[in-house]
Amino acid sequence: MKIKNAIKVMLTEFWGAWLISFVALAFAYKIGGVAGFTATLILCLFEISISFDNAVVNAMVLKKQSAAFRTAFLTIGFLIGVVGMRLLLPLLIVSLTTGLAFAEVYQLAVNQPDVYSEHLHAHHTEVMLFGGGFLMMVALTWLFDHERDIHWLGGFERRLSQMGRLSMIAAGVALLLTLIVVFNLPVEKRYAGLLAGVLGVTVYIFIGGIGDVLGSEDSQDAGDMVKKGLAASISTFMFLEVRDASFSFDGVIGAFAISKDIFIIMLGLGVGAQWVRSMTIFFVKRDTLSEYVYLEHGAHWAILALALLMFGSALHEIPESVTGLIGLVLIGWSLVSSVRARNHLKANQAMADKAQ
Repeated sequence: MKIKNAIKVMLTEFWGAWLISFVALAFAYKIGGVAGFTATLILCLFEISISFDNAVVNAMVLKKQSAAFRTAFLTIGFLIGVVGMRLLLPLLIVSLTTGLAFAEVYQLAVNQPDVYSEHLHAHHTEVMLFGGGFLMMVALTWLFDHERDIHWLGGFERRLSQMGRLSMIAAGVALLLTLIVVFNLPVEKRYAGLLAGVLGVTVYIFIGGIGDVLGSEDSQDAGDMVKKGLAASISTFMFLEVRDASFSFDGVIGAFAISKDIFIIMLGLGVGAQWVRSMTIFFVKRDTLSEYVYLEHGAHWAILALALLMFGSALHEIPESVTGLIGLVLIGWSLVSSVRARNHLKANQAMADKAQ
């Protein structure tokens, strides 16, 4: 019976992801044959493994949003995430860093993928520092939140959260770690690396600040509140897309080890991204974060680990498989802890009811 229920859930809750998967895999087979089909499937699984923690964290944001916002996240956000973040953004990075016109970079990616890959890898340091800086802020802002009541790791997490009473401590720690990495880079890469890392932290502060201002409810004017609500939704949407881009950086660069075809890479990572987005909506609908109380803790620790690995990757190459494995271990650990806590609570409640 449980198997039937699981199949029903997979078909009803994830039908969009299944549809996109079948279309993408069929298209991949058409342009790349069996090799293209296989590479797309591998890239899809790779994207899911390194971005699962993103699904959990995004669910925290989306549970406060309307159904229309969630639909936009799955549709418009999907197009931005696939075409924008996993195809156009890498092309733009190469264009800006090499001085080549965007059209020239596109032709290079299509006709000389090895050369295009070399250009992208040449700026691996800057990409990792930007993504690492942004994700470091995502993790630290949550870990240093002194208003948080539930602590997965007991006294250690509690002490971290109390440090959040110091204003801007998350930004200070993120910038300090950025400086440590930058001063260990070769001299010729330090300026670009520092700029990228600081920009990652700044983008987080800027978008988060806009969201805080627009999300305030000081005004009593109904029209003003509607305008603020719309603007705050746009700000939140931007934040989710930038976070998605930060997660995708590592995957896009690492994907060239699996395929040199930019369209196969876009299809594989794009399908994986859609599964991650669908899981996010599923978590919101089922109120998973309320049932498994430590899941978001594991996700943020996984994001912190990813940010540190991205900083480390700016200095020494780190296999993407390590990133995915650490994230899955942390989330799995938090899931087990959540189940134990839930069972313990139920047992205590049963004893209390029996005593009455």
